[in-house]
Amino acid sequence: NFSRMFINYSLEQTEVKDLNEIYKDPLVLARNPFLRDSLLIGQGQRRTISKIGPSWVFNTVDQPIFPMSGKRLSASIDLAGLGGNTQFYKPMMEGIYIWKQNNRFSMAMRGQVEFINPIGGTLELPIFEKLFLGGEYSVRGFDIRSIGPTDPYSGLVLGGNKSLLFNVEQNFNIAGPVRLIFFFDAGQVRRQGEGFGWTQQVIQVDTAAIINPLLSDPFRTLSLTDPNAPPVPTTIVEQKAFKTSTGAEVRFFMPVLNVPFRLIFAYNPSREGVMDQSSLRPQDAFQFRFAVGTTF
Repeated sequence: NFSRMFINYSLEQTEVKDLNEIYKDPLVLARNPFLRDSLLIGQGQRRTISKIGPSWVFNTVDQPIFPMSGKRLSASIDLAGLGGNTQFYKPMMEGIYIWKQNNRFSMAMRGQVEFINPIGGTLELPIFEKLFLGGEYSVRGFDIRSIGPTDPYSGLVLGGNKSLLFNVEQNFNIAGPVRLIFFFDAGQVRRQGEGFGWTQQVIQVDTAAIINPLLSDPFRTLSLTDPNAPPVPTTIVEQKAFKTSTGAEVRFFMPVLNVPFRLIFAYNPSREGVMDQSSLRPQDAFQFRFAVGTTF
């Protein structure tokens, strides 16, 4: 058992050089929501983040890899603004409780809330600092960074500034280093100005109705658009805010490599609006994953 305070400091400097002028074209930037931020357009092609991060941890978990009982409470905050040109604060709170039912069975639960907000002269958060969910360490059955607010035209996940995550695991110790785990995960990410809720309103664009959205030559000096083109049809739909995944996982420990390996079979009952990151198609209902480590 222990209760400890930690503090860390980091300095990140990013610079983009020799940028082709085509990437500064407003129409090119409009087609890719990531481009402006990743190339530091309008920021002098330079970003410096200087941040300090105090944190606190209280831990009574009996084992780090295959725990059977205990709890872990943690809280932290990243403060960026001690120099640099990007300022924000990013608090996080997490609680984990593990209940031993008998020598073979235990139940584990996690709740986590995270928030980030720009301050000072920073108006927009960098894309890599925004919050996302998805993956074997948050909501299993979904691709990493696939859950979050999206761009209605491209479907790309842009991330949000607040996230809420819940995990429940029922563990069964089969024999020695092998465990069978039944799980349920739920999480949501909201953009700035939106609060957490059971449902969310999402803008959907009828991309099939877009006629010649951009007529251009990559080496041209003039872009052509049709000023008489009708507006693109959009609708506002209501979806479940929590994206959920449930299923079973076989977790076994490899002494030689000193890490647990995981075979995950997941069903995603609430997946509206989430895209498969490899194919950019709607997320499948069933997924099989291989991973290492633990979810929490």
